[in-house]
Amino acid sequence: MKILRILASLSVLIFLNAGILSGQDLIKYSSSISIERLKSLVSFLSDDITQGRGLASPGHQIAGHMILGKFNESSINPFYSNSYVQSFRIDSLPGRNIIGVIRAKYYTDKYILISAHYDHLGILAGNIYNGADDNASGVAVLLELARVFATMRENREGLNKNLIFAVFDGKENNMAGSLDFLKRLPIDKKNIICNINIDQIGCTFAPPGRNRDYLLILGANTYKEYRKLAVKAVREAGLITELDFDFYGSSEFAEIFYTSSDQYTFHKAGIPSLLLTSGVHMHTYKPTDDWYFINFPVLVNRARFIYNFICQVAFSL
Repeated sequence: MKILRILASLSVLIFLNAGILSGQDLIKYSSSISIERLKSLVSFLSDDITQGRGLASPGHQIAGHMILGKFNESSINPFYSNSYVQSFRIDSLPGRNIIGVIRAKYYTDKYILISAHYDHLGILAGNIYNGADDNASGVAVLLELARVFATMRENREGLNKNLIFAVFDGKENNMAGSLDFLKRLPIDKKNIICNINIDQIGCTFAPPGRNRDYLLILGANTYKEYRKLAVKAVREAGLITELDFDFYGSSEFAEIFYTSSDQYTFHKAGIPSLLLTSGVHMHTYKPTDDWYFINFPVLVNRARFIYNFICQVAFSL
């Protein structure tokens, strides 16, 4: 009887691991992340036609329609029954979160939340604040990751966690979009094991060391298991990204900066949350934040790191 129980347990393990990706499969999907697609996405979102993506502006709506179109193209499931859109109000103005989900290979009630905000400052004093780095870069990476994970799922492969891809509105209005998302969350927040928030990730103007191929991960000193997984993701994927967890050696400033984007909404709700960013620079919140300052070869490497990091989180926690 004991042997039969052992054999039964092994059969269950074999079944559960069917479709779980090998290292070679992970590399295959990671390598499909495209510099051309990232460049196209960033340049469109930060073009003058989107008018700086100011809240409720015509350009803001153009950006939202493009994001919806990319979700549809990638066959990502709507998060809200039959809709990707969660509408809300910011004072008297309308806001729209755009949320999709990619289901795990087998049933689970656990989720990883990947987020980025798409609103920016709009037009101020006649100047268009195009926000290429802040945060067209983060949205572009999120959309490319969503495409890759959706392709994986269409191939009947996948992770062992559900992936929520949330493009938030209203970050520049006291993080109104992520607050509304959490307030009306249709799942138990305890089932979100991690929020990975991508905000301003495309430039290399302010490296913490000598390596221009770097990434800041804030919150990882609080959630130390994620720091270990980030280091493992770099090592196992063969990436050269230099990770910095202290914001240029200042843990105090890291804590302050950590409060400035949507991951803080989820951190306050008890959800482990990380901010992935390349930091502030001379073009941040300026009209000069245009797409031609984006370092696209580095942005591709960062996107591939995040892909591998998500896989590490999914399979380890």
